[in-house]
Amino acid sequence: MQRVWEGLGRPRGYLAGGFLRDHLLGRKSIDLDLSLLGSVDDVAAPARRLADFLGTRAHLLGKPPRCVWRIDTPDLKVELWPLGSLSLDDDILRRDFKCNALAWELPDGPLIDRIGGLDDLRDGRLTAVARGNLQDDPVRLLRGPRFVAELESFRIEHQTAHWIRELAPRLSYAPRARVGHELLRTLRAPAAERGIHSILDLGLLRFAAPSDSALDSGWLHDNAQACGRLGSPEDHPIPASLRAAGDSARLVPLFMAWGRPSDAAVAAYGWPRHQRRNATHAAGLLERAMAAVDADPADRREIIHAAGEAFPALLAAAAAIHSPDEPSVDRWRRWWTQWTRNGSNLVRPAPLLEASEVAEILACGEGPTLGAAISVLTVAQVRGEVRTAAGARRWLEQHHDRHK
Repeated sequence: MQRVWEGLGRPRGYLAGGFLRDHLLGRKSIDLDLSLLGSVDDVAAPARRLADFLGTRAHLLGKPPRCVWRIDTPDLKVELWPLGSLSLDDDILRRDFKCNALAWELPDGPLIDRIGGLDDLRDGRLTAVARGNLQDDPVRLLRGPRFVAELESFRIEHQTAHWIRELAPRLSYAPRARVGHELLRTLRAPAAERGIHSILDLGLLRFAAPSDSALDSGWLHDNAQACGRLGSPEDHPIPASLRAAGDSARLVPLFMAWGRPSDAAVAAYGWPRHQRRNATHAAGLLERAMAAVDADPADRREIIHAAGEAFPALLAAAAAIHSPDEPSVDRWRRWWTQWTRNGSNLVRPAPLLEASEVAEILACGEGPTLGAAISVLTVAQVRGEVRTAAGARRWLEQHHDRHK
């Protein structure tokens, strides 16, 4: 904090928010939330000075009167909020939860607690500063469950929980990118299972989902434990698969609860394109994969081919749904070994025949018929039913009428 303050040029202001809360809880944090005296333009010079000091650029986000200068590096994320005409008390009273409404005057204090934030930290309690603060920014409704997942000993205070349930429909109008950010942070947290149960209990799942979702909250309730295992590789039965899949695997249970939405339906949530596409693809194959873990090896090879690069997310999610104590975990591990040894060959096997040869055998030109025939032949190759060019010709000739 001292280094950042000096990099800013030693301005007047306050440290607040999650960094101060986490520091007091003995938790590491790289997110610095600073409220500086002055206007947006006044804070521009310190922001750019710090960005130069850190070797990056400062970005102005938001619209008046809620603008923020943001400076990101891999090791540090700084937000500079211009106080403008607001007093420190005004700034404190507009925050979400009391434990986030503490302030530290830069650089040497004192610690300022106007509304009982230290009591909430000591008691592990999340109390909203005011109902209106949740109403004005509905994304804050999801922060309660997210903090329950990240701060494992914390609970949402009774009146605050009542307000969240009451205001839940307002989440439908919140920007989907910010909703996606909160959901993903919940799913990444060590106690993701607690966070998911909190989302369900507070009635937020429906209003966080795409508008046309075929909601299945019962599925998510029954499989919330899998979200916990996906929250951390240490708790996952096949950590290597989760590390390879990353956030794609963590999104799969959410997509299952949303009725397996299309990629277009979740595009607005701000998740990287490859992550959401792998997650939607894996969600579409999840039930098939769950049934195939004890199936013939050929069926498992076919699923690897069908999943493609989404296979790590598919296997990580499927394995997490099973208890680590079940014997089937060994089968999931063998399947993962099969992927690591031969996955690329199963996803994109070298063709046994050129497209022109397939067209000649089937007496067809370029088009859907040829494409479908090549696809089916490739699946037969992946399954081990066809191994050579001569075998591929015989297979196509035997199935000539069906493919034609």
